[in-house]
Amino acid sequence: MFSGCESLSNIKGLENWNVSNSNNFSGMFSGCISLSDIKGLENWNVSNGNNFEVMFSGFKLLSDIKVLENWNVSNGINFSCIFYYCKSLSDIKGLENWNVSNGKDFSLMLSGCKSLSNIKELENWNVSNGKYFSYMFSLCESLSDIKGLENWNVSNGKYFSLMFSWCKSLSDIKGLENWKNFDKLKIYIF
Repeated sequence: MFSGCESLSNIKGLENWNVSNSNNFSGMFSGCISLSDIKGLENWNVSNGNNFEVMFSGFKLLSDIKVLENWNVSNGINFSCIFYYCKSLSDIKGLENWNVSNGKDFSLMLSGCKSLSNIKELENWNVSNGKYFSYMFSLCESLSDIKGLENWNVSNGKYFSLMFSWCKSLSDIKGLENWKNFDKLKIYIF
């Protein structure tokens, strides 16, 4: 809908939109590189949404997403690339309340978020239905702490290739030792 609107710098005019019947938000704001905040979306009813793929990808100036904390994404299946290459995103507070239990695709979700240093907000996520995790945190160059993932149930996961690739600041992977078949996964996720 607004994909590639590189000069768009404010979306507050969308605050009263009724999107309650929408199920596909794929690519909606992808490539809106001038947007530094997404105020105006905090009250959206996205409860029927099942596809959030690439929704906010390429937001080079966006630094936090707290306004999304009340989003009901419980029907979401595809979260692939939702925040892909949001290189200024340093705070993912707001995601801790997301119910992603129906999610199957988390690939490239936060890939390229170079300013993100920890992901503790994801610690209570139920990703047990997740199948795709490839590149999920790749190129998160500041990511140094992944302890928030220690209780994730990834037993249904099939694709983990390069999940943490190019995470230059990551020095401790103890948060993953409880993952089922972690020894076998190690060769794929880094």
